[in-house]
Amino acid sequence: MSWFPRKISLKTRFMVATGAVVFALMVIIIVLVGHRSSRSIKQEVEVRGFAVAHSIAAVSTQALVTYNYITLEQHAEQASQGADIVYVIILDKEKKVAAFSGHSGWQGKYLDDAVNRKALAANTAVIQSVLWEETAERVMDIAVPVFIPGSEMKWGTVRVGLSLERMYWQIRRTQLVLVGIGTVALILGLVGAQVMAGRITKPLGQVVEATIAAAGGDLGQQLDIHTRDEVEDLANSFNTMINEILSQRGQLEQRLDEILELKSYNDMILASMTNGLITLDLEERVVSVNGTAESILGLEGRHWQGTSFRNLWPEDNPFVRMLEKCLHGQTPCRNQEISLDTGEGEQRTLMINTSFLEDGREEKMGVLVVINDITELKVLEARMRQSDRLAALGTLSAGLAHEIRNPLSAIKTFVQLLPRKLSNPAFFDKFQITVPRELNRINDLIEDLLELARPPKLKFKMTTLGDCLTQVADLYRDKLEEAGITFEIREEGVLPEIWGDQEHLVRAFSNLIMNAQQAMVDGGTLIIEVGALEGGVVLQFKDTGVGMDQTTKDNIFDPFFTTKDSGTGLGLAMTHKIIEEHGGDIQVESSVGQGTTFTLTLPDVQG
Repeated sequence: MSWFPRKISLKTRFMVATGAVVFALMVIIIVLVGHRSSRSIKQEVEVRGFAVAHSIAAVSTQALVTYNYITLEQHAEQASQGADIVYVIILDKEKKVAAFSGHSGWQGKYLDDAVNRKALAANTAVIQSVLWEETAERVMDIAVPVFIPGSEMKWGTVRVGLSLERMYWQIRRTQLVLVGIGTVALILGLVGAQVMAGRITKPLGQVVEATIAAAGGDLGQQLDIHTRDEVEDLANSFNTMINEILSQRGQLEQRLDEILELKSYNDMILASMTNGLITLDLEERVVSVNGTAESILGLEGRHWQGTSFRNLWPEDNPFVRMLEKCLHGQTPCRNQEISLDTGEGEQRTLMINTSFLEDGREEKMGVLVVINDITELKVLEARMRQSDRLAALGTLSAGLAHEIRNPLSAIKTFVQLLPRKLSNPAFFDKFQITVPRELNRINDLIEDLLELARPPKLKFKMTTLGDCLTQVADLYRDKLEEAGITFEIREEGVLPEIWGDQEHLVRAFSNLIMNAQQAMVDGGTLIIEVGALEGGVVLQFKDTGVGMDQTTKDNIFDPFFTTKDSGTGLGLAMTHKIIEEHGGDIQVESSVGQGTTFTLTLPDVQG
């Protein structure tokens, strides 16, 4: 409502409330006192009317019995002279009028009105309110039956009409007096309320003004109020609050300076770190990235703040896959290596570590990703491995010389005999078979040795081990069955994809299968078990062959080491190299006569 004020002062509210309370009390008092007074006056009238009626009935009993209407008329006229008595009617046994004050002509007649019929029908006193038409007065009609003592026979009825005008006048006068008293009390209450409101609201107004000023930033407020009540306590509390706010503000400003200084120091540390740092919230949004991470991940000049990491890189990006695994598995990643394409045809190798950020209640609130660019370290490792291979060539030379000596001796012999037996057809046919065969043998040996020594040329892509094992099984299942070997592949659960070269992995698995076949000359069982491992997969090649002694196990992966009559001893060395280049590990467990188990582990994300 537009006419209603939007703001009403406390003083006005106090006065209105006080006036309403006083008014309500006065109304209640007037109603209660008026009601009690009216009831008291009415009771007095009833008592007086009963007394008059019973008195007339007592003196008129004998006259009713003897039908002495004259006496009854005298009694009625005499009684009607009393104050406030409007009429006196005496009815005989036949319900006729025996006497009617001021109306002698009604004697011996019937009164056929509702009031009279009710009075005649009652055997006890009856009170009725009627309007007396002759004088237009409100009358209380009191009817008392007349009985002869010692008899229950009703000999008549006495009706007395008392005027109620004086009673109503007394009630109105009482009400007017009460209204006057209430009005005076209301006025005095309002005056007192105004005085009290002024004493209360004035210091409260000072508190309000000081509070508004403090809310506006002016904290130099101090109240000097001495009312010796709650308002003084409120003012003192306000002063204490202002002093505490000033103290706290000073401390907060000091701590803010310390925080800003610490933030600047931390920003300087993050900017100078050689490791990349990224923080994510639990909704997969990027919160912060330091300069090193921007450079490594190609985020310079891009809007990454608050962006989901899925929208920053392609879905098949190894970094995205690693983050998905960390967030979905709710487990931190440790020393995970990935190969990342920088977009310029250059592959960089990164080592990733993640950990969950927790709040003071130890509830997870985000993820910290630490990125270490180990591309140069990987190059250095590759060079060191190449140097190790070159250093091992001296050791390999002896094995190589041994392997080459036999075919060279055969070739030399045929060459020496060639001038003398050139015309011999049988010699010439044997020469054409033996010399090329031995030369091919030397060439294959050199090719295997060069492949073992040169840096790897692996073509990494997302690969499923199930496909590799299926390919190996198709190659060797028939051959193993012909050798009396039972071959079985057991996969446990869903195998994760790995980052690898499928062709080289098939070659490594093939070497292990051929090694197992050669160890089971009388047949046996070869089982390949593969299953998921935390952070990768594990494969076990279990055979029931002749097994190995400790010396064989110590040298099994050395080039040219072999316990067989045929073979170069390079197969398992090549297998070891392929697994190592995939970031995996290969171990052997064996005992003489107890078979052999090769255990391979490969990471599920590998650069």
